[in-house]
Amino acid sequence: MRGSDTAHLCPVLCEYASVMAGAERLLLARLKAGRVWTGDLKVSFYQPLGLSATHLDMAYRQLMAKLSSVAELAGERAKDLAQKIGSKTTDIARKRKQLRRAALSLAKARQATASLESRIGKQRLALAAAGDKTRDDQLFVLKHLLGQYHASVAATVSLRKQITSRRFGLHQHQRRLAILECKRAKAEEQAKDPSLCFGSSKLFRAQFQLEANGQEDLATWREDWRASRSSQFTLDGNSSKEGGNQFARLRRRADGLFDLELRLPKAITHLATRTFKSAGHDIACIDLRGLSFNHGDAVIRQALESGRPVTVKFRRDKKSWKLSVSVDHAMEAKAADFAGGALGVDLNAGHVSAALLDASGNPVEVFDFPCVSYGRTADRAKDAIRNVAADIAALAARHGVPVVAERLDFARKKKDLKASDPRYARMLSSFAYSAFGQALASACLRRGVALVRVNPAYTSIIGRVKFARRYGLSVHEAASFTIARRAMGYSERLPRSSDGTVTVPTNGCVHVTLDLPVRNGSRHVWSQWNGLNKEYHKKALAALRSSGRRSRPARTTSVTSGGRPPGGAGGTLAGGVDPLHGHTAEAGRSRRKSLQSSGQGVGRMPGIHS
Repeated sequence: MRGSDTAHLCPVLCEYASVMAGAERLLLARLKAGRVWTGDLKVSFYQPLGLSATHLDMAYRQLMAKLSSVAELAGERAKDLAQKIGSKTTDIARKRKQLRRAALSLAKARQATASLESRIGKQRLALAAAGDKTRDDQLFVLKHLLGQYHASVAATVSLRKQITSRRFGLHQHQRRLAILECKRAKAEEQAKDPSLCFGSSKLFRAQFQLEANGQEDLATWREDWRASRSSQFTLDGNSSKEGGNQFARLRRRADGLFDLELRLPKAITHLATRTFKSAGHDIACIDLRGLSFNHGDAVIRQALESGRPVTVKFRRDKKSWKLSVSVDHAMEAKAADFAGGALGVDLNAGHVSAALLDASGNPVEVFDFPCVSYGRTADRAKDAIRNVAADIAALAARHGVPVVAERLDFARKKKDLKASDPRYARMLSSFAYSAFGQALASACLRRGVALVRVNPAYTSIIGRVKFARRYGLSVHEAASFTIARRAMGYSERLPRSSDGTVTVPTNGCVHVTLDLPVRNGSRHVWSQWNGLNKEYHKKALAALRSSGRRSRPARTTSVTSGGRPPGGAGGTLAGGVDPLHGHTAEAGRSRRKSLQSSGQGVGRMPGIHS
């Protein structure tokens, strides 16, 4: 809301937000002082604040929601810090072990140096007493001992420097451990007893360094501080009231726009533009006319017609006040039906791979959706994620199949960032995968597409070994193929081979040969895939080192909404772009695959042919 026609409303909204924020701060102070939220506490100060009891209830609910959010975030931060403390403790133990080894080596070097000094002294005496015939031999021995002595002295000096460096490194690790433990203690305390700094701690600390934070003087900072502490307020919905809200009542106009009647509390009734009587009470209000919403007009209209609660939130940014409307819009998730096949989705660094399968579990088409978040702002990253999720849901709806995605636990995966590939580490750190999961679920729900989550264990190695070479897929496309087959109930046993080996591609341009583990019917098949996965990582790293190659970096392309590339069959990527992954120029676009087998067989379930 901005413009000359709404300029007179901004002071009203600012005062409204100031009154509601003041109630939240006062409530927090009373609760921290040991008071309990009861009727007596409510009656004691809602009238002096110039608010109704309902307004105070809203302020209390908003305060509790904020405190709950702070406590939840503090708990998650405490868990992350506990993981870092465990890692740092391991590093300290390793440093101490290295320091002990270096100290032992130094002691041995000192003993060797002392022994050489003694031998050199004796050799000099022998050289002085030697005759002309043996002098050259004694001199040669002395020079040899001197060479050993100088090497031993140099080794001793090097070990001393190494010990000094490692002691300093150990000290820094111990300092870091103490800092982490202090932060964890504070996070745990915050999780148990959350607190808030209205206006943000960053802006509060800015008063102590005004020039460095762009503040002219203390008066300017104080103005910004007060504005930041009163920048939003929320009016909860009520289904028993007209328009689904007691104080902010939306009404739909004939032209499709909305009018909002905002009723004011007693403290700011002098700012009202009109007053009227209702049930014997004087009501002061202002009117916001001609409102439109970027999304959800139909949902809001249905909520108003059905009498559901409508929650209205006002929020001020640097440009204007913004109004958000929230309603309960329940949608039923569609049950998965694999009669027409499935669409498997695999998330990777820089792109999302998808594979369309038929009802028999065979690949029909594969897709690559570029989705780069590294180096982007949070808003741009979320926008890219939502666009990809919408494209995947639209693709599944067009083919009439459910979407199958991984059930990912990235809190556990982030523990292994140090051992991960650098690109994968950046992906885990910067890519909002929780946002992708929510965006994919929301897009599938809106499109009426079923979404199935499966355990992602060993899907990459299974796709790499069984399907990548056979169907000419990239390793990521093969992984998405495996994910879809898992949801459809297909077994993925190890392939059979006459010589007991299998050749699989790496992430680069190298292939490695792996020895198939012995089949053991008494153990789960995943234990065999686990052993093969360990062998692959060992041999793949050796192959990349011997070839002098690095893994190919993903090349980004642009996404178009709804385009069909030439030669494709319903792809969503722009035609004529460079290949992102795969073996042909069609990679990075929708492409139809031949079903002719060129490698080991696909695992089958009894009675099912793939």
